[in-house]
Amino acid sequence: MITLARLHQLAEHENIIGIGALQARVFNELEPILRKRHQENRATTFEEANIQKRINPFLLMPSVKSIVVTATSYHLPEEDAEFPRPRYAGELAKFARGLDYHQILHRQLRALAQRLQSQIPDLTWQAYVDTGPLVDRYLAAQAGLGFYGRNNCLIMPLYGSCVVCGYLLLNHTVEKSVEKPVPLKSCEGCGRCQAACPVQALQHPYQIQPERCLSHLLQRKESVPDEFRHAAGLMLYGCDVCQKVCPHNQSLPASREPAMQVTANERWIDLEHLLSLSNRQFNRLYRSHAFGWRGQKILQRNALMALGNTPDPEVVSLVKPFEDHPRIELREMADWAMKQHQRR
Repeated sequence: MITLARLHQLAEHENIIGIGALQARVFNELEPILRKRHQENRATTFEEANIQKRINPFLLMPSVKSIVVTATSYHLPEEDAEFPRPRYAGELAKFARGLDYHQILHRQLRALAQRLQSQIPDLTWQAYVDTGPLVDRYLAAQAGLGFYGRNNCLIMPLYGSCVVCGYLLLNHTVEKSVEKPVPLKSCEGCGRCQAACPVQALQHPYQIQPERCLSHLLQRKESVPDEFRHAAGLMLYGCDVCQKVCPHNQSLPASREPAMQVTANERWIDLEHLLSLSNRQFNRLYRSHAFGWRGQKILQRNALMALGNTPDPEVVSLVKPFEDHPRIELREMADWAMKQHQRR
């Protein structure tokens, strides 16, 4: 049997700040919550649409006996880094700076599983980071790693919500793993995240309206609705507003995962340079970054929106060539940006 003490030892070795284990079961208590989300159109475009796959780990791995959940910090104190800001700048949310956290967590999970496998030859496993169908934040909360904030982020004691989670499905039992549903804990409810949201995406605590959330809108392929474009300001990818004001995110320790700190001071991206890149050049420069998977066109669309929110009239020369772009989403956003400058 795998012990929790052994898991904590391995986690320390891999710079994982939190680890816990659940006995594999069908998370039936989640089904009505997920169904309500779908009925109220609060499901995001990135999550698994099949609710049964979201609650039943046996559909992913029939032999699963345990679910090991991990958390890794991506926080880098801004006062400890230099942020050279270009003349025309787009801002990245903290999770999107530096190397792709999906790759970092997959490496951590793989290393953890392989170390276990060296002692348990018949161990089989599957690793998931974000793209897995199970509700990873719920798994983390059930495993005792943290609690829910009003903004729906997982908050960890000492580390705040600047964390990303992954999980391993194992065909072996973990000692003292959580067997039954545990009542969810939540933050003290100061409401600062709700009040700070520039687009009122947190109208109700613990419920995000994804069709309003800037972080979601800046990542999806569909057009960013007109009513939210000014609120996005210079945001290029992701949004940190609700996390910045959270009391649990003040004076956090820096991530101890070295890979999280590689190019982690890239807060700003030069929009002029971004708009000049071909798809191949974009992939060469940014494919290994946390936003690289979304592709050149989405980032260029967001860059045009940020230029529409940039008061400098000279940005018109950067926007104008995209009015005739073959991609409709770039033409449409360039037209919007040009109109913003014509009104000034």
